[in-house]
Amino acid sequence: MNYIAELNAFIDWLEINPLEPTTQTLWMHLMAIANKSGCPEWFTVANPLLQAKVGVTENTLIKHRNYLVQKGRIEYKSQGKQKAGRYKIIHFTSDIAVNHEVKGEANHEVNRAAKGSALLKDLNSSSASSSSYESYYAAHNRVFGFDCNPHQSKLLGSYIDQDGMEEAVVIRAIERAGAASTGYNFNLIIRILDDYFHSGAIKLEQAVALDRQFDQRKRNERAPASTPARKAKIHSFADLAKGAAVHDA
Repeated sequence: MNYIAELNAFIDWLEINPLEPTTQTLWMHLMAIANKSGCPEWFTVANPLLQAKVGVTENTLIKHRNYLVQKGRIEYKSQGKQKAGRYKIIHFTSDIAVNHEVKGEANHEVNRAAKGSALLKDLNSSSASSSSYESYYAAHNRVFGFDCNPHQSKLLGSYIDQDGMEEAVVIRAIERAGAASTGYNFNLIIRILDDYFHSGAIKLEQAVALDRQFDQRKRNERAPASTPARKAKIHSFADLAKGAAVHDA
């Protein structure tokens, strides 16, 4: 268990699953106890200890413990009045999830050739032409084979919520990064999104047009020059949109 990742994930989760301050405090103390105990699947904590840490009565402790159980954040097993209860934290992240992500990154290179044509097909026809809705979160899983983590999801969502991008543009950036990279590279997704944004391509048709221009310029750069003069080199979508000329040294 990654203690810091769990705390951050809990804070993100609270944004759409609000809890009373006392319930949040109880969860924090349970997480701290689990962490200090070496992160066992189940651990025991006596009611008086939790009451002292949270500063509540036993009845109040039971009430807020039940809230956490109902919300699916913990499991609890009573062992009778003479023994401490047993707790299990329901993790946001887990070794299974981490291993899945690592395997997904390793398998990405193996599967890249087979998936590349499918990704390019999506790019050429455009994801937005599909009648069924797909979130950027689902698209990340489709392209890379594993989910983005809460921090990555929040960062991608900010382009939609704060910058006014269509979700299909974020999906397109994910697809382009998947087709272009030889391994998982989240920073490449962000670079593509930043280029879209700074180029004013916040709608899908604008991003598609920009991509086509960019790809055409790249093909022209690779083609043998018909004259001795060297052409301007384009490094990003933003360069192309602004008409910036970045020359070789």
